[in-house]
Amino acid sequence: MNKGSEKKESFFRRALETILHILFHNGWFKLLALLIAVVLWAGLISQDVSLTRDKVFSDVSVNVTGTDTMKRNGYIVTSDLNELLTGVTAVAAVPQQQYERAEVSSYNVRLDLSRISGTGEQELRLLSSTSTTLGRITSLTPSTIRVNVEDYVVRYRIPVSVSVSGEIPEGWYLSSTSVDPPLVAVSGPRDLVSSISRARVYLETGEMEWEEGTIFLSANLKLFNRSGEEVSDRLLEISYDNMLLDSVVLEATVLPTRKYDVVSLVGMMNSPAEGYEVKNVHFSPENVTVAARSEVLQQMTELALSEHMVDLDGLNETTNFQIKVAKPSDDAILSNDTITVTVEVEPVEAEGAGEA
Repeated sequence: MNKGSEKKESFFRRALETILHILFHNGWFKLLALLIAVVLWAGLISQDVSLTRDKVFSDVSVNVTGTDTMKRNGYIVTSDLNELLTGVTAVAAVPQQQYERAEVSSYNVRLDLSRISGTGEQELRLLSSTSTTLGRITSLTPSTIRVNVEDYVVRYRIPVSVSVSGEIPEGWYLSSTSVDPPLVAVSGPRDLVSSISRARVYLETGEMEWEEGTIFLSANLKLFNRSGEEVSDRLLEISYDNMLLDSVVLEATVLPTRKYDVVSLVGMMNSPAEGYEVKNVHFSPENVTVAARSEVLQQMTELALSEHMVDLDGLNETTNFQIKVAKPSDDAILSNDTITVTVEVEPVEAEGAGEA
């Protein structure tokens, strides 16, 4: 081996010994330096807002705004927005430091209906806001939706009627029912609103608690057209004094009743004309029902009639007699306030007149 080769081998040997010495004697300093460098690098990266990560949000809840402005402008969307805005996906460019904190609500993804300016099919863009700390939405899928738009109108002073269904229990009386409010306004698409003629509520007697006094019940409103068919649509709104309604208040009076037999209360006096006889007597009605407060009914021993006797003196033909029924109190209700007594009078048949 020559001297050059020996020198070269000696150099590499010394270099290797030096490297091994550094690694074995000062290696932990090097490792610590490496760790510090990594931490500093990560800190710098996280503080740099220009460095972002894409965050994907699925099934985004889209806020619908501008509805009132749209209606004031005379328009209404007839498409089902809930269906059209289902399954929206958003992608946001979020700064590294805020990635875990980012929520889709921070970007206010919305559909602004106030931008509508005409009827027919309209294309509307989904909008979003930029957050100074959480970045911005870079894409929305879908980015636009197509909706159908019609004229929006309001019809005022639609009358509300009451329909009572079911039987009234024996021994009770239900007064005519009043409605509050008696008139409502209906708003929505022009074609639907123009078909409405009235609103109606239904009172089911089987669902009432029958007790004496004034009752107040809440009943749902239903809309009907001129043909008497119910019109039900999610786009129709019922209101009163600019407040939306889905029901009205019914007021009625419930009173106990007592039935009186007229036949047993009215008698006959005197006789028909000579040669005539009474063939039959009819009472219409045969019974009179009185509805009144319980304390009034308890004091009634009999029905108060204008007269209790029908005078047959000198009758020679069939005659109707009118008997008035008096109310036991001002607020009492009578099923009939007049009783008609029909007395059938005919000539007396001579003996043997019918023999051959």
